[in-house]
Amino acid sequence: MKTKILLFLSAFFFLLSSAPLQAESDFKIAYVNMNKAINLSNEGKRSKKFLEAQAQQTKLQLQQDEQSLRKKESELKNMIMLSPKNKQAREKEIAQLRQSLRQKLTQAQKDFRSDEARHTGKIFKDIISVLNGIAREGDYDLVLENNVKQTILFSKYPMDDITERVITEYNKLQSLK
Repeated sequence: MKTKILLFLSAFFFLLSSAPLQAESDFKIAYVNMNKAINLSNEGKRSKKFLEAQAQQTKLQLQQDEQSLRKKESELKNMIMLSPKNKQAREKEIAQLRQSLRQKLTQAQKDFRSDEARHTGKIFKDIISVLNGIAREGDYDLVLENNVKQTILFSKYPMDDITERVITEYNKLQSLK
């Protein structure tokens, strides 16, 4: 990550130094907080609600499975008259249920991350499209992501925060669909 930032900053300063001499006001820089744009857009809010509902449903199912497992463990402890063979069979069944529950949890986490990436990826792609339009319209020479902007300790060029405008334009675009 540090290497990427250093490469980006090197390229940024190379571009600044190799650009034809212009008046300072001619070089326009903007930045956008992509996380904020994704999370506060209408589509981002809908995706978040959907993912939270899905996660809650999965959580409830896993809790029910866990309660069932605990019940079987408790029942086994209370069966003092069980033959060693039957006790071993029940212990094996409980171990399999425990393993199955772990696998379900792992799969649920993997599915959640995949769904989140799919939803976020689509929104990100659409926001980039909107961002490109705003950058062209505003005649910006460079648009940075907020995290990259924070690594710049000094710049003699002003930087405009266009996050709110990106959210507004993206929401307008989505309402037309």
